[in-house]
Amino acid sequence: MRWELLFERPGARGWSLNIGPFAFPVAPLILFLSIAIAVVVARLVGRDAREAESAVLVMAAVGLLVARLSFVGHYLPACSDNWLKMLDFRDLGFDRVPGVVAGALVLLWIVMRRAHLRHATLVAAVVGVASWSVATAAAGTAKASELLPAVNVTDTKGEVQSLARNDGKPLVVNLWTSWCAPCRGEMPVLAEAQRNFPGVDVVFANQGESLEAVNGFLKTQALSLHNLVLDPSLAVARATGARAFPTTLFYDENGKLLAAHLGPFSRATFQQALETLYPSAAAGASR
Repeated sequence: MRWELLFERPGARGWSLNIGPFAFPVAPLILFLSIAIAVVVARLVGRDAREAESAVLVMAAVGLLVARLSFVGHYLPACSDNWLKMLDFRDLGFDRVPGVVAGALVLLWIVMRRAHLRHATLVAAVVGVASWSVATAAAGTAKASELLPAVNVTDTKGEVQSLARNDGKPLVVNLWTSWCAPCRGEMPVLAEAQRNFPGVDVVFANQGESLEAVNGFLKTQALSLHNLVLDPSLAVARATGARAFPTTLFYDENGKLLAAHLGPFSRATFQQALETLYPSAAAGASR
């Protein structure tokens, strides 16, 4: 079982938090807020507030580090192009179970060896896990359109076409702009996946720019993309509720929304997403 921090359950619109012009993925905010709550609880109920706070932070840090290292180990070929990125937590690639086990082992050690911290750490751990579980469940109950929107886009030849491919394959829609630095950073990753996973349609839907601007960007970046479409009126963004870029939407072969991702992908996290959401197509690509 793997954990994608930026993914929400099907049909969830609460996959981002909007503050003014800024949008943030909800799941990592929930996680770090839950850790903060656990730290506060540890300080309130512990006899040594500072030591209890440190113990909770150590549990969380060890859990996150092990979860990250497990993820890197699983997707090592996709991470090996840049060794420094292996510990770059910003792509939010983690394996949940190893991280939880590691955090639990730290908690067990504290309970057995440091009696004066036993009560505070146990209560803090229970409150932190409970707050994370409740908040995550609440974020996943928001209603949203679960189907691929029936909107038209324009291809690079100026022909109007439907966003839907209608070819029986799952569909990944990447909403991007050339002025968006994270969009530019992840574009080679998605282009590579487009070549390596032929069982999944990856559509690059540019938002609000002209064909000249898009072609100029692709030329300077030496990128060759298939399924590139233009959405000058931002119809796709409005229909899907996307408020920031890059946003990537994952649909099954029937056009049902499976997941939404706000922010850039690394090679490893995009491969993880495809393997998690489209196991059959991913298995076929690996043969």
